[in-house]
Amino acid sequence: MPSGVSKYLSRLDVKLTFYYTLIILFLLAVFTGFFLYRLNRSLLKQVDRILYDEGNELLQEIRGATDVSEGCRVYEQHVANRKHFPIAFRILNKSGELVYNSKEVVNLVLPPMEGETKRFYTMATSLSNYPLRIYGHKIVLDKADDFTIQMVTETRESVEILESLVQSIIPGLLIILFLSIICGMLTSRKPRQIISDITSVTQRISSQNLNERLAVPAAHDEIYDLTTTINIMLDRLQNSFQEIKQFTADVSHELRNPLFSVKGEMEVALSQARTGQEYREIIQECLERVNSLSKMVNDLFLISRFELKKVDLEILYLNLSEILQDLHGFFLPLAEEKKLTFTIDRCDSVLINGDKTRILQLLNNLIDNAIKFTPGHGSVTLSLISDTATVRFSVKDTGIGIPEREIPYIFDRLYQVDKSRSGSSRGTGLGLHICRKIVEVHGGSIAVTNNEEKGVTFTVILPKA
Repeated sequence: MPSGVSKYLSRLDVKLTFYYTLIILFLLAVFTGFFLYRLNRSLLKQVDRILYDEGNELLQEIRGATDVSEGCRVYEQHVANRKHFPIAFRILNKSGELVYNSKEVVNLVLPPMEGETKRFYTMATSLSNYPLRIYGHKIVLDKADDFTIQMVTETRESVEILESLVQSIIPGLLIILFLSIICGMLTSRKPRQIISDITSVTQRISSQNLNERLAVPAAHDEIYDLTTTINIMLDRLQNSFQEIKQFTADVSHELRNPLFSVKGEMEVALSQARTGQEYREIIQECLERVNSLSKMVNDLFLISRFELKKVDLEILYLNLSEILQDLHGFFLPLAEEKKLTFTIDRCDSVLINGDKTRILQLLNNLIDNAIKFTPGHGSVTLSLISDTATVRFSVKDTGIGIPEREIPYIFDRLYQVDKSRSGSSRGTGLGLHICRKIVEVHGGSIAVTNNEEKGVTFTVILPKA
């Protein structure tokens, strides 16, 4: 098959038209067959009714005559010139011997009546071009022996009606086939055009060109749902690419400053002779910067594993109140060094299902941030409150706070609030993002609100064990 023809036949509108046409033809064939079958049955019933009436008329002639043969001759004269449904008949006695038969059935062999009182049946014979319809009826007369009447007529009228109808149906089926193909192609043109538009638009989309969008049709149908879904997917892809670009730029910026600092320190150290103590101080400072870089790399690796859902959690029963008290004791010297009031307002005893390492990381980040960004003589207050099905942990500080417009973005990756991320306490912007990921994998939620006076409160809600 030529490639052009093969390509044309593989088109969606051609396939749909072909399938629709097959279905229509099948349904028409079933309907036509059923209609012809019912019509044939109706015509046969009409013939049977005629035979039945003619049999009763013959019986009346026999009863009105002096003998059976005379009644049959009178009846035969009545039906001799009939054009439509010509009637032939014969009379048999109870022994099956012929009593009388009309001229039309002299050479016709009819099946005997075997126990039936009445019977209708059809028989094909070489003496007629059309099947014969036969009616047999056993009768008892007072003045004669029991005998059987067999009435015979051709089904020519019925056969000709059916043949004429079939000859009329065949052109009609061909016309319906032609119209179904035309209508199918016209109907499937619009979906094919829409799919072609979708293909052309998607082919133009690349990582450098994500602004293309599909034209949404006015009708709210499946095509509308498809184009809307694809546009939403493209929006997500565009946002993802923008996040990746922004993430790459932010990481490059965050890594560049410490690396340049290490490079500068080493160049200064090598610019002239130094004492052993000076070399130790420079190496110590470089080591601190390298440790900071290592922590950032580890945090980024952890975030990537969270996003790929490849973080292995060792879920255990954890007594959250004991963990909180241990962390309070651990951070208390640091808080006292800054002259902060560091207290636990409430600490309910509660169990949760969680990974101890990640829960410690979560609480450690929140408490460390609160102490880091709270000026001296301020306060940091912890609380652990058990509800019906959840536990609520909060860290409240009197620090510099977060601008209200920045709160929706505070848990985004590498996001930093300028006022709180300046100076020596500047962070990487990964800690709170990791906190949100840890909370999410434990089936909880995290939020931050500004206090009425000053400072912020971070609240973590986790399900109880």
